[in-house]
Amino acid sequence: MTNPVSAGSPTGSIYDLGYRGYDGPRLGRSHAIRSMFTYSLRSTYGLGRSTRAKLAPLFLSVIATIPALAIIAALVLAARFGESASELISDASPVRYDTIYSILSSAGILGLFCAAQAPELFGRDQRHGILSLYFSRALRRTDYTLARILGFVAALIVLLLLPQVVLFLGRVLLSPDVVEGFRRDVGAIPPILAQTLLTALLYGGLAMAVSAYTPRRAYAVAGIIALFVIPDILATVVVGLGSSTIGTWLTLISPNAILAGTNATLFGIPLGSEFFFVDLPDIAYFAAAAVGIVGSIAICIRRFRQIAI
Repeated sequence: MTNPVSAGSPTGSIYDLGYRGYDGPRLGRSHAIRSMFTYSLRSTYGLGRSTRAKLAPLFLSVIATIPALAIIAALVLAARFGESASELISDASPVRYDTIYSILSSAGILGLFCAAQAPELFGRDQRHGILSLYFSRALRRTDYTLARILGFVAALIVLLLLPQVVLFLGRVLLSPDVVEGFRRDVGAIPPILAQTLLTALLYGGLAMAVSAYTPRRAYAVAGIIALFVIPDILATVVVGLGSSTIGTWLTLISPNAILAGTNATLFGIPLGSEFFFVDLPDIAYFAAAAVGIVGSIAICIRRFRQIAI
């Protein structure tokens, strides 16, 4: 016979710890894509992460802005000696709207930014095995891939536009007549935006294509650097060997050569002296850029459609 439990004796309690249904609003697929895009952009600059994650993007952003700040400082000093001195320095300056891209690429800032930050997006998700969590909800594999790529491309656009904005504001505000200075420089905005978009898409797409295929950060960094350095070396060798037709077209294997051609076309300037024998139609550079952009995005989409989770 079971003794009854007295009121003062210890008793057990049963708690319902099961999962409960979600009764709140369901924001759907479009919200998931926007959230992934925003998260990717923030992650590229280390926002919401540790201080260590912010060091590389912040340092490279500052370095990218230094040439524009230097020429603005020179214009401020020249303004003390009269308008003619300021105009002379402005015209002779090596830092112009049409040279910002070549400065950033030749200094390796774009390549280093891609190598440092692109592996953080695709590689980290693969290392920590969280792809299954993303794909189990409204976010599809293609949505995830495109949102990640576009988030990184947006981060590159910020990096590329930062020195251009500093240079534009400095030149306009230092003009004797601000309105006239704005009218003088406003015509440079369309080619600036076009070249920035092409550069961000090509660099971002290629860097993300490499990082998509390895969860190991070291391998991705090495692969991205090799992708931007080796084709440049081959293009330089081809240029040095002569101006054959095949050699001329082989320069398009280099992302930097492609973007140098689009930059020259958009701003209406000649190619640099390093491409002294290259005489390709303008459309060839834009076609090569389109192939690189579309091809790299397609490679990423194919990778995440087939990846096992």
